[in-house]
Amino acid sequence: MKIEILGCSGGIGPGLKTTTFLIDDTLLLDAGTGVELLSMERLLGIRDVVITHGHLDHIIGLPLMLATIFDSHKKPVNVYAEPAVVSALEQHIFNWTIWPDYTQLPEQQPIINLHPIEIGDVLTIQDKTVEVIPAEHPTPTVGYLINNGHNSFVFTGDTGVNDKLWPILNQRKPDLLIIDVSFADESDKLARTSGHLTPSLLTGQLEQLEHNPRIAITHLKPGAEDSIMQQCRRLLPQRQIDRLHQGEVITLD
Repeated sequence: MKIEILGCSGGIGPGLKTTTFLIDDTLLLDAGTGVELLSMERLLGIRDVVITHGHLDHIIGLPLMLATIFDSHKKPVNVYAEPAVVSALEQHIFNWTIWPDYTQLPEQQPIINLHPIEIGDVLTIQDKTVEVIPAEHPTPTVGYLINNGHNSFVFTGDTGVNDKLWPILNQRKPDLLIIDVSFADESDKLARTSGHLTPSLLTGQLEQLEHNPRIAITHLKPGAEDSIMQQCRRLLPQRQIDRLHQGEVITLD
């Protein structure tokens, strides 16, 4: 399984794109500003999109992508999201005020199919199973465990302290854990209020994890990246921890 990191920043700036992961060229995991790095040909190859939550940095690329491929697409793009996110897309994005309603265009076969999902659902998408797992964030949010039958990884989505996650990981034992650590310890109050982790909060959470997967830190706020990673490595020397990098291609085999 190939995971291409098109964006993994908690903000924007030169060389920084927000959360966008492309899996085996055809499955998009969140649709942040990283979508803009894809050519027309590669955009047309995307068949399915799974969304963690409705915050703008995770969905902004979706309406723009649909507009770009509208005249060239052959089949609808399937988009899977929590019901509140589906509702938000319908009411606040595809409403003709913010963006054309692509759930109705073209009339004979709309370019997008929206599929509501629930925590605990196990979806079959292409040759993969996609399990919807809980996250803790101020807005309805999920994470995903994606398995191709040989390897698996978890993306937590944006999340703070989430004690519901670890029993699932202990049972499934993913090879890779991509987890949100947005703030350094100095911003603990802001992290807790906004539903994100710090290195110290991550350390407490990982005490519940019974195996030792590769751990990739994502969603770091611009300017705090070095502090976050220094603190993670100091607090968790026994763990395989790296920072996720835009442009990185992870191969699980």
